Amino acid sequence: MCLAPRLPDIKANLDVSTTYFGFLMSSGSIGALSAHLTMGHIVHRLGVYKVLIYSSTATYITLGILIELHNPEIYMIVNILCGFAWASYHIAINAQALHRQSESGTQIIPMLHGLWSAGAVTTAFIALLISSFVSLNWHIYPLIIIVYILKLRSIGRLRPILLSGNEVTEADEVVTFRKMISTFSIDWVVSLGFLCALMLEVSVGDWATIMARQEFEVSKSLAVVPYFLFMSAMIIGRLSYNRIKGDRSDKEMVQPFVVLGGTVFLVSLGLSLQLKETNLYLGFAVFSLGFLLTGFGISFVGPLFFGYASARSDKPGGVAVAELGALNQVLTFIGRGVISVVAGATTLPIAMTIPGVMLLFVAFFVAAASQPRKK
Repeated sequence: MCLAPRLPDIKANLDVSTTYFGFLMSSGSIGALSAHLTMGHIVHRLGVYKVLIYSSTATYITLGILIELHNPEIYMIVNILCGFAWASYHIAINAQALHRQSESGTQIIPMLHGLWSAGAVTTAFIALLISSFVSLNWHIYPLIIIVYILKLRSIGRLRPILLSGNEVTEADEVVTFRKMISTFSIDWVVSLGFLCALMLEVSVGDWATIMARQEFEVSKSLAVVPYFLFMSAMIIGRLSYNRIKGDRSDKEMVQPFVVLGGTVFLVSLGLSLQLKETNLYLGFAVFSLGFLLTGFGISFVGPLFFGYASARSDKPGGVAVAELGALNQVLTFIGRGVISVVAGATTLPIAMTIPGVMLLFVAFFVAAASQPRKK
């Protein structure tokens, strides 16, 4: 997250065009997809502890290399490795979270994702503040060292309760790529529901600031307000999920929230564009308020699908999360492409109605995902 405001520095190091740089940045998805196709089985075999140590070490080494590179081809290779390492960590830590959630009988994944969102937004905000007067190296290397030391200490203290690898039988002696791929399965109900739940969050990250600048002609500092309101609401919603939920089921919680969130987003988007014709700042205020309320509406929805994926699968939690993530990488890439094409062919506000409508469909997918998977 701290690299986002530093991308101009990295682009300057590589001395490439904007289009080529965009391709280089997206190359990390290749590594992430590869990890999602394979690492679920490896986590199950080696255990969470080893994968967390190896993947976090590889992540910080590759990040340290990336900010020094001037060769685009080498950058792409290292970025793919970084994507693989980061996704491996994601799979292992979510496998542990699913186990802890099952063990405790309490929904903790929304809260954990809320903490992640809080850290991500804070990190990006601090990076934005210091990027003008702190060099790239002095920003990234101390951060890598501090976070890596803290992470190793945390993982070490968690070691007694981390999931261990299964005993290796003769049949499991060689875990081949072919074996991993042949056992890959897709739960379309969970996968499509997860896509619909995440697409608006992804689209807001991609387009909210650009839309604020284009449609409402606000300053750069004001343009980030809708995004930060949206993310702040998501953090509060995720951290408050168990308190708000009470004795209600996940389905009873999610359905009214996503319908309200999707409706508020679509209405506020249309109303703000109408109001801007007579009062630009009133229109922007309605636009920003819509993002705030929508953030509350979808805050805890996406993380719940990790639990649905695990509950409906007969595979270990790490494998279920990895399979969900692999397909989501592909579907999200397609979804982003569709929204970009529609934005180019029509307008950005029209394109943004797509993830708004998709959010409404989450109510159907949550009801279906709450049921056992048919064999």
